[in-house]
Amino acid sequence: MSPEPSTPLMRQYHAIKQQAPNTLLMFRLGDFYELFYEDAVTAARELEITLTSRNKEKGEAIPMCGVPYHAAEGYLARLIQKGYRVAICDQMEEASAAKKLVRREITRVVTPGTATESALLRSHENNYLAAVCWSGSRAGVAHVDVSTGEFRATELDAADTTAVIENLNVREVLAAENGPVLPGLRTTLDDWVFSFDYAERTLKEHFRLLTLDGCGLAGRTLAISAAGAVLHYLRETQKSALDHVEAPTFYDRGGSMILDAVTVRNLELLEPLFAGETKESTLVYALDQTSTGMGGRLLRNRLLRPCLQLEEIEARLDACQEMARATIARAEIRKLLSGVLDVERLLSKLTLGTAGPRELFALGRSLAVIPKVRLQLKEVTGRLQRIREEMDEIPEVRDRILTAISDQPPATLADGGTIRAGYNAELDELRDISRNSRQYVANIETRERARTNIQSLKVRFNNVFGYYIEISKANQHLAPPDYERKQTLVNAERFTTPELKELESKILDAEEKILALERTVFNELRAFAAAHAGRIRKTAAAIAELDVTCALAQVAVENRYTRPRFSESGEMRIAGGRHPVIEKLAQKEAGRFIPNDLYLNAESEFIAVITGPNMGGKSTYLRQAALIDRKSTRLNSSHLVI
Repeated sequence: MSPEPSTPLMRQYHAIKQQAPNTLLMFRLGDFYELFYEDAVTAARELEITLTSRNKEKGEAIPMCGVPYHAAEGYLARLIQKGYRVAICDQMEEASAAKKLVRREITRVVTPGTATESALLRSHENNYLAAVCWSGSRAGVAHVDVSTGEFRATELDAADTTAVIENLNVREVLAAENGPVLPGLRTTLDDWVFSFDYAERTLKEHFRLLTLDGCGLAGRTLAISAAGAVLHYLRETQKSALDHVEAPTFYDRGGSMILDAVTVRNLELLEPLFAGETKESTLVYALDQTSTGMGGRLLRNRLLRPCLQLEEIEARLDACQEMARATIARAEIRKLLSGVLDVERLLSKLTLGTAGPRELFALGRSLAVIPKVRLQLKEVTGRLQRIREEMDEIPEVRDRILTAISDQPPATLADGGTIRAGYNAELDELRDISRNSRQYVANIETRERARTNIQSLKVRFNNVFGYYIEISKANQHLAPPDYERKQTLVNAERFTTPELKELESKILDAEEKILALERTVFNELRAFAAAHAGRIRKTAAAIAELDVTCALAQVAVENRYTRPRFSESGEMRIAGGRHPVIEKLAQKEAGRFIPNDLYLNAESEFIAVITGPNMGGKSTYLRQAALIDRKSTRLNSSHLVI
């Protein structure tokens, strides 16, 4: 890198680059994001694009490559997937001839754990960033999904840290420089970032809390330190208010069944055991009939962390049973939910300031479905009634979005046409002028001829003087007092009027003003919606739970699954048990799965010896028992626990 850049632009680039070390800096120049020096060499290689150079004529060739601004997300995704961190530097003002150097700032640093771009996310999977703080044999772990706002923390034995990171499928881990090695991409932070005092102060200030006791973090110093490090990193990289991120809540790992990575893999909960097999061999494939990304992620989390609290399990089963019996309502709700987009992730883009016209419109359309869903739940009880109450319609946000945004919004604001006709009077006037400028000029010409009684009067335009009124020398004495002389010719006089000046300004600047005004209106609308982030997040959580409930009810009905009953007798009885995945695969091949039973009790110490020939079904039987048992430990008369 040149130690003394010779141009103002490159001096600006160097100053900004120093703010984001160890990143690839995408520097906005007009319609392109440019990369320079070593960043350009790396990006050109990884993206397989042409490496060029800048300032060759001055004898100081600077390596350079670029990607179109409107297509940047795809290129960004490829860099992040390869493990790079990318700083986005945007133009903070419009370029103009009068101002040679446009003000630029880093608006966001994108890393594997902080990505919110659609190309980097899987709709039914979380994208977790985690931080780990150690002290002796104990550790605090906090994790956040920036794309949804989920933020949680816990404390555990240090030896279990790796298992937790693997179970969460964390994409990026924050740790102190001298901390132990952890799986996945590791980002080191200064030790002081993990100090308790700094972390506690940061969390309380950001979430406007007097104490963290309400988050369940009282006395949890390691969990607080880890959560504070996560928030510190988000504030450093996201450069935004982060209003969609919820305050961190403490969770006790004892409240759910702890599944290590080996168990998750061998039971094929999420991924097939052997390479080359399809997703059809996984439990999540057999059970996931959710209609939304939010519901899919909730179901996935429940599969990885099965609940052990009997009261909660029974409440979920009550809701599932009620939906299973409500055939018509269930079908209608599932149909309605298929029209709801990922509200959690739309909300994250909203508060990060990256939501475009289509994302904002999608939020409005999704909220418009809520009243219809609530109507289908008007006679429900228990958990479903609570879900209905938590589904806030947020009519002020919904109505304002749908009133303002056009039915077919463009991909970006720069394309124009974002704001609906009739929403903003000034915008409508500018559009009318842009479309009908010739007619406006003709109308002025006709009116001025009648007013002055000069039939030869003409309204004309040239690039030097703009719009003007031209009157012959013979008629110049008829020019009204409000005419301002603009130019004198041999045979004519040219004039202008305040009205003509105003029209000229509007016509010449109409397109630019339309885009600028649309941007202003859109930004105000986005900020208005973001101000209701808490209500939107709560609604999204309710939609996710309803989606999972309806999906599992549908699975139960289709497969004739039976609700389990729980007892404290110390025995487990499964009658006519079936492996949900193997049964599905058998049905696909026109076969039939043969149900089987299982009985275990305390007298046998819950041990049974399974014997039989090779390929006789021993492994299937063992996995079947584990899949059924993973949701509870004392069942009787059950086919499958859902």
